Amino acid sequence: MRLARIFAFFLDLLVCAACADAAGLAATAAFWWWLPGALPAAVPVIWAAVGASAVAAFLLRDAAGGRARRWLGLEAVGRGGTPPGRRASVRRNLPLLIPLWNIVEAWPVLRDGDTTRPADRRLGIVIRHSE
Repeated sequence: MRLARIFAFFLDLLVCAACADAAGLAATAAFWWWLPGALPAAVPVIWAAVGASAVAAFLLRDAAGGRARRWLGLEAVGRGGTPPGRRASVRRNLPLLIPLWNIVEAWPVLRDGDTTRPADRRLGIVIRHSE
């Protein structure tokens, strides 16, 4: 289960980043094509929005149980056996974006794949095999 959880994390990260990058490249190309004079001023704005949307997608990735987890036969569930929801997803994933705190969060999973992360323990979220 450890390998599946680690792979799901990187797969979610890749999906969030790839979708945001594709949108950013399309927006940059559109500005280049239709408003070439505005491109130098627009590029930082476009890519700031792309970065913000990628972070938002990463934070909300578990709101419905986790896309990559479902692909791998895993699911994130809250106390009632339902997906965590938006608020719990943000609270669960925010520590993974903060340097050093992310190591504290990830270490239990790296050591033993069946272990619950500290944020999951506080929120009552478990990762289990889908039925």
